[in-house]
Amino acid sequence: MDEAMRGIEALHRRDEAASKAYDVKALAELWTPDAVALPPDRPVKRAADLRRDLEKMATVARGIEVLEETLVFGDTAVEWGHIEGSERDRATGEVTTSRFHLMRILRRMEDGTWRVHRSIFAPSG
Repeated sequence: MDEAMRGIEALHRRDEAASKAYDVKALAELWTPDAVALPPDRPVKRAADLRRDLEKMATVARGIEVLEETLVFGDTAVEWGHIEGSERDRATGEVTTSRFHLMRILRRMEDGTWRVHRSIFAPSG
């Protein structure tokens, strides 16, 4: 495994640990300062929006990412896979599950760490 893939794997481990703990600060630090996410049926989300959304959802959402492929192009990488998750409605307690296709663009930062720069996901059926 080359240096870039080791760095990307470190990003994945940070993501998994932060997700399990639902550590909002650690989750927000996975994104570049100018990150953009394109969620289905919602407006474009920028880095500040993403953090606010994480803070609102801290007690209701859980999920896992399964990545199928990662391609590295210098200081940029593209990966795709899917997200499986569940969300509990705060008012009713009802739990819904979902599965989304995922594509992300990663960027190597000046300190050598990798972060999510762009993300798009769509319902997978």
